[in-house]
Amino acid sequence: MLFRKVAEQGAMHRDPNAPPREPASMPQVAAIVGGTVVILNVVFYFLSSAYFEDRAAIYGGVTPEHISSVRVAFGIFTGSVGVAGILAAWQPMAIAHFIASVAGITAFVAGVGAAYKGMTPALPAALIVSGLVFGLLVIQSLRRARLSWAFLIGMTSVFSAVLLFGSTKVRGALDVGLWTALIIPGLLAVA
Repeated sequence: MLFRKVAEQGAMHRDPNAPPREPASMPQVAAIVGGTVVILNVVFYFLSSAYFEDRAAIYGGVTPEHISSVRVAFGIFTGSVGVAGILAAWQPMAIAHFIASVAGITAFVAGVGAAYKGMTPALPAALIVSGLVFGLLVIQSLRRARLSWAFLIGMTSVFSAVLLFGSTKVRGALDVGLWTALIIPGLLAVA
């Protein structure tokens, strides 16, 4: 009831003679996202220079190879999330289901691997169940079940937040850089 009233009030304030708004075209979305990625990388370049100068003053010198590897990793992070965002604007359902499918397969494989390594039973069980639930939700969502689609959005959002805050743990477990570990929650946020 409340939502209907809000929608009606919004409709009353619209100019009836105004043409309907067109959604943003693919080139517009690509330009906005691409421009944002470029700006973020330029800002990161200068901020990382200041960071590494301060770090060198406190802890000693940092090699130019390390600095460039961090910048490249940040570029890969922003680029991959940006490309996924552009593709999601083009084919939202296909990209969201693809990312969720990959997340489900990865969670299942990680759960089996964790069980094989003899980790605490809670982690493998949670990963295996999450992988199976992702798979089931993707299948049901592709059959146009709205409840499954909503739950899938909730799961990808929660996994994105959890992996964002747990990215340092993921970084240590996978032995990768922080920006590389942040690709996972970034893609899940796009999904």
